Amino acid sequence: MLNIAALFVAGSAALDDNGAIYATGIPTTWYRVDQIPLLAIVPIVLVVHARSGGDYDAELHVVCKDPAWEPCGSLEASWHWPDDGDRPSKYRCFTENLSFPVEAEGEYTIGAYYDPHGKIEMATPVPVSIALAAAGRAGEVPEAAEADG
Repeated sequence: MLNIAALFVAGSAALDDNGAIYATGIPTTWYRVDQIPLLAIVPIVLVVHARSGGDYDAELHVVCKDPAWEPCGSLEASWHWPDDGDRPSKYRCFTENLSFPVEAEGEYTIGAYYDPHGKIEMATPVPVSIALAAAGRAGEVPEAAEADG
């Protein structure tokens, strides 16, 4: 059975030549933006594992849902996953940019699902708040796409 070890939004993320992830701003939990609507592009980090002896042709979907819980962006990952020698478990790391339209302020969620429509969860979705950086609001800095972990 495919398991999620980690799923989060990062400030930036990349894989090195050995498959290790280099990421900053972990976890990024909110963005302040200068305008809405916009197309958001956020780095996603996903680490999965499974017991050896199965999940040879794995598949999962990373789906973003808007504040009304409607799917608004997704990624599909599928791969042939051989066992790792005589080790009892196997791991895989992913980092991809997920793009989705932002039509309103609010809490968006990003999760791993068995289906492309985000109906059957593999793990609890991660919330990411998106708010306008309006000048004059107390406690907010009016800078484009300022993120905070």
